[in-house]
Amino acid sequence: MIAVFIACVNFVNLSTAKAFVRVKEAGVRKVLSGSRTQLVLQLLTETLLLFGISIGIAVFAYFFTLRPVENFLGHRLVLTFTSDIPMAGGALLMFLLTALLTGLYPAWIISGFKPANTLRGIFTASWGQTGVRKTLVVAQFSISIIVLLATIVVWQQFDLMKNKELGYDKNNLIGIEQISWNGKGEAFKNELQRIPGVIRSSLSLWMPTEGAGYMQREVPDPAHAGRRLRIWYIAGDVDLPATLGLKLVKGRMFSNGFADALNADSLREKDFVKFETAQMNQNSLITASAAKMLGIKQLDVQAENVETVPVGIVGDFHNESLYEPMKPTLILAQKAPQYAGMLIRIEPGTEMQVAAGIRKLWKQFFSGKLLRINNIAEKLSQQYESESKLHQLFLFFSGLTMFLSALGIFGLVVQAAEQRAKEVGIRKVLGASVAGIVGLISKDFVKLVIIAIVVASPLAWYALQKWLENYPYRTTIHWWVFVVTGFAALAVTIGTVSFQAIRAATADPVRSLRNE
Repeated sequence: MIAVFIACVNFVNLSTAKAFVRVKEAGVRKVLSGSRTQLVLQLLTETLLLFGISIGIAVFAYFFTLRPVENFLGHRLVLTFTSDIPMAGGALLMFLLTALLTGLYPAWIISGFKPANTLRGIFTASWGQTGVRKTLVVAQFSISIIVLLATIVVWQQFDLMKNKELGYDKNNLIGIEQISWNGKGEAFKNELQRIPGVIRSSLSLWMPTEGAGYMQREVPDPAHAGRRLRIWYIAGDVDLPATLGLKLVKGRMFSNGFADALNADSLREKDFVKFETAQMNQNSLITASAAKMLGIKQLDVQAENVETVPVGIVGDFHNESLYEPMKPTLILAQKAPQYAGMLIRIEPGTEMQVAAGIRKLWKQFFSGKLLRINNIAEKLSQQYESESKLHQLFLFFSGLTMFLSALGIFGLVVQAAEQRAKEVGIRKVLGASVAGIVGLISKDFVKLVIIAIVVASPLAWYALQKWLENYPYRTTIHWWVFVVTGFAALAVTIGTVSFQAIRAATADPVRSLRNE
């Protein structure tokens, strides 16, 4: 719709600018008894023909671009113009109304000049007509600047989410999706360690991108009476913290030398009461933010609210996507969990070699089960696919809107150069330089773009700030973004205007003045 609006603005501006070429034709028709209504209908018919040709080209392009667009989105479109006749009819009606509304103003302007003046060559644009054209130029460049600003900010937000530190090392980490290990998980892990390139591995009930943990609990907030905190629990074997690359802040990590791991699956099946008692006294690791919220300063003693014994404090890490704020988390150790995934830390550059070794080992242990191996860094990036596609769309539309705006400016400059050809010729005869004439023609358009920058910047800032409020971790809209966007808009305008202005300034003045 934005591109259609800018195209319509270009049509109105160029049509009204072209009015000075067609007013003599309108004057002759009026002298020959043509009414204003007939002139308006004629000009509207021309507009409808142009729009009809455009619609035909658009429909042709639609059929060729539909499949690439669906591939880009990653799914088939439910509603298309070929599958939904009412939608196609509505679109056609909308384009017809757009053609009528767009063509009506230029037709009314061209048919409104007095025939006596037009045939004598006496006609000037009213202040209102000039004001409308300038307003439309400001509007279309304001939209282009807003879209360009949005492109930069969306890219910054996507870059932040893609590269933000998560509190654990996502690189050189692969994962096997959760399965039932049938009691072979520990044996598989031991054999896995023999594969060249494997540094460490862990059976884990939590996998990145698959939820915040296996359990959550609401506990009283020590700092605020009556309020409750939500704590998340993650479980895996004793190697989980080291495999993730968590940073120890205080205390110690899990170790096989301590009674850190609970044989939860076996104990739960045999004696559930004993399992609950053991779980309350189980050793745990707690994140720094959770320890601060719960007022835990002493380790190796039972923390009443979380019903575990924290033996170490680790740095905060994001156990969910960056669409969610960081959650206070506890980590528990379990011996050989029956249903779990596996995280594998590998040496850089050995992913293909390790994956081949895992497949070979998998056939020996689980020949009847499907193996799914994921690169954790790639899987994390896929969470932000919508931001990536949004950035690509904004990049495309910012280029399109800026091109259409420059095209409109170019057309207006051509008309302005034609209308001021005699003035330019006189100035050259009187010694004006090419640079001075280029500046004379360019300054009005540059002023309009500067006004557009002033109008668009606060609107874009407000809209983008509202959009960023959806993210708990968001980029900052820096001042230089507006400077870069403003310079880009001015560069496009000056480049577009200068091309035609230089051509007009270097033209032979004799040709424009020989009929005087």
